[in-house]
Amino acid sequence: MDDAITHLNDLVEARRHGTGRYVGLTPEGPRVLAFADLAELCGALAVRLARAAAPGREAEGRGNVLIALGDPLAFIQCFFAASLAGLVPVPGPTRSLRHPGHRRRLLAILAASRPCLVVVDDAIVPELRALLPDGRTPVTGLGGPVEPRGAGAAAGARPGDATDAGGGRADVCYEQYTSGSTAQPRPIAIRQRHVLAQLRQAAEAFGESRDSVSVNWTPLFHDMGLVTSVLRPLWSDCTSVLIEPRAFATRPECWPAALSEWRATHTSAPDFGYALCAARTARPQAYDLRSLVVARSAGEPVRARTLAAFSAAFAPAGFDPAAFKPSYGLAEATLTVTSCPLDALPKVVEFSRGGLERGRAEPATDPRDARVLVSCGLPMPGTTVTVRRESGGGRLREGEVGEVWIAGPQIAVVAESEGDGGGERPGFGTGDLGFLSEGELFLLGRGRDRFQVRGQNFYSHEVEDVVAAADPRLRPGRAVVFPAETSGARGSALVVVAELRRSIGLLTDAQERSVVAAIVTALSREFELSAAPVLVPAGTLPLTTSGKVRRGDCRQRYAAGEFTGAEAVSVGAEDH
Repeated sequence: MDDAITHLNDLVEARRHGTGRYVGLTPEGPRVLAFADLAELCGALAVRLARAAAPGREAEGRGNVLIALGDPLAFIQCFFAASLAGLVPVPGPTRSLRHPGHRRRLLAILAASRPCLVVVDDAIVPELRALLPDGRTPVTGLGGPVEPRGAGAAAGARPGDATDAGGGRADVCYEQYTSGSTAQPRPIAIRQRHVLAQLRQAAEAFGESRDSVSVNWTPLFHDMGLVTSVLRPLWSDCTSVLIEPRAFATRPECWPAALSEWRATHTSAPDFGYALCAARTARPQAYDLRSLVVARSAGEPVRARTLAAFSAAFAPAGFDPAAFKPSYGLAEATLTVTSCPLDALPKVVEFSRGGLERGRAEPATDPRDARVLVSCGLPMPGTTVTVRRESGGGRLREGEVGEVWIAGPQIAVVAESEGDGGGERPGFGTGDLGFLSEGELFLLGRGRDRFQVRGQNFYSHEVEDVVAAADPRLRPGRAVVFPAETSGARGSALVVVAELRRSIGLLTDAQERSVVAAIVTALSREFELSAAPVLVPAGTLPLTTSGKVRRGDCRQRYAAGEFTGAEAVSVGAEDH
C-alpha cells in the first residue's frame, strides 16, 4: 500500500475499507467518525468548500483555507475536505475572539496566509466578518455536521467531483504556523512528501499498527496534535481518541481516565501535561495504564523530575516507566526528529555545569556542579542529526556543545548547503543548542533563550523552573526571566515575572514579600543570581498555542510598564 500513496488524498481513499476511527470525547458522550466514511463525507464537503472558496481564490491567486474550528471532528472533516478540493488547509486557533491574544494570533495568521476562505465555528462568523471589513476574504461556518451519506447527493455532487471543483492535488499538504515562543509565528509549508515520510517513520519508530489506540488532548491546530491525533492514526488505520483541550485544562485527570477506559497504547503531550497529571490526579490507583507502550514527551524541555513524578504517581495504575519516550521535534520537521528507542528506558544523565559552560559534555563529579539532562533519543529512520559550531563553522564531535542541525525526508525547511571543508553542510540549523552522546541527542535550550550574566551562560527555561518551584503559591510553568540590563531594571541581575495560582486570593503585603523572598533565595542558592521579582495574577503572561510563555512579548510588556505587580486574583479554572 505504501508505494501507491503519494498524496494525502490517496490515504483518505485507501481507508474506504479501513477499520480505524476518530472518537471525539464530549460531555454528552463519545462521537465517532469512521475512517471508512471519510472519502464520501469529506468528498461531499469538499465540493461545498471549493465553491465557497472560488471568489477568494480568484482574488488571492492561492488556495489556502484557514480552518479554526473548536469541534475536533468538524476540524478533521474540514481538513481532509480542503485537501480533496485541491486546497491547502491552514490550521488556526479556536478560542473566542474576545480573548485578545487569540484575536491577535488569528488576525496575524490571516494576514500571513492570505486565505481564499476562512472556516470558523458558526457562532463567530459575524464577529470575524466585522473584523475583516474589506470583504475580500470569504468567511463561512459549516452550518452543522455533514453526514456521511446523502450530503453529496443533496448538493447534487459526487465525492469525486471535489478534485475537479478544486483544480487538482495540491503539492503543499498544509501550512503549519510555529508556536511562537521565541518569535512571531512563522508559516511552514509542509509538502506531501514530508508528511508521508514522517508517517512512515513514526509507524516504525513508535510501533503503531491497526491494533493501536492513541489517546491525546493536544490542540489539532498545533503540529503535535495534528500529526499525532489525526494523520498518524489514519496511516496506521487505528483508533484515535480526542480529548478536548479545554477539558484537560480544567480537569487534567480526564486524560489518565481516558487512557484507562480506552486501553490506550500510545499518547503524546508536552512535559507540563505529565507534571500536571502527576500533581492533580487524586486516585491514580483507580486507573489501569498497563496497556500504554508509548508515552511521548516533547514540545518543551523534558524534565527528569517530571518523568519520576509521573512514574511514581501512576505506579499503582500499572504504568511502565519504559513507556516514556522523550522526543525532539519542531514544526519545520513536520514533527519528530529524534525519540527514545521503543525497548529502552529514558536515559537521564548528570553532566558538569562547568563542563557544559566550556562547551564540553563531561560527567558530573560534584553534586553541586551537576545539571540533570534527559536524552531526546536517536534520530528517526532516515534522519541525520549533527552538531555544528554556532558561528557557522564545521561539524563538532560527540560531546561538544553547538547548534543542532537536522536533515531527513520529513524536514520541510532546508538551508542552502555550504562547504565546510568536510563536504556539504546538510539540512536545517534549528537554533537549538545541545550535543550528541553515544548517538543520542541532549538539548540545553534555544540559542535565543540563552543569556549571559557576568560572562556566564544561563538558559531561560532552566532558571524559570527554579522560580516556579520556589513557592507553592506560584503557578507551574508560568514564569519568565530576562536580564535586567536589557529591560531597564537596576540593582539586580534578572527580572522575574511570575504568575500566582488561580486559587490564590489577594495577597497581603507580608505574603507578597514572602513569595518574592522565596524566589530571590532560590535563584541565589541555585545560580548565585540576584533578581527583581514581580508577581502577577494567573492568566497575565502571553502564551503560545502550545502553552509556552512568549518571552519576547513579556520583555516588551515589562519595558512598557504593563506588569505592575500582584493584584486581586479571582478564583477560576484550574491551573494549566
